[in-house]
Amino acid sequence: MDQYTEAHVFTAAIRVLRHRKQAPPAIGEICELLNVSAEAGLATGRKLEKLNIVTISEDPFSITLDISDHLAIENLPKEEAQDLFSRDLESFMAKKKDMDRKVEAIKADIEKKKQGLKSDFEARLKQEMDKMQKNG
Repeated sequence: MDQYTEAHVFTAAIRVLRHRKQAPPAIGEICELLNVSAEAGLATGRKLEKLNIVTISEDPFSITLDISDHLAIENLPKEEAQDLFSRDLESFMAKKKDMDRKVEAIKADIEKKKQGLKSDFEARLKQEMDKMQKNG
């Protein structure tokens, strides 16, 4: 997830939890809502605090977060969906091409083995025919 989207998701979680309890939410509540570890949530919160998007209040018993400047999110870099799609498509095509090469190599190997078996069979058949002509 790019930084822009991550910031929007994180601040949305803060907004929802703030609405529910009418007070700034604790980091644990935010992490539970987003289904991330407390460490990852706190790291994201600290990054957003450095960018002045959220404020973190710490007391001996809890760490709470609140939104300070949600408009600052718009200054964050965002990955274009088209770029993601293009990269995924290129990756898929490269993997497909590699798989096609492997399939062709396997087919060539099988054909080579078939030719080897065919020539072995023909040689044995010729030997048997020669034996039959000598004995016949």
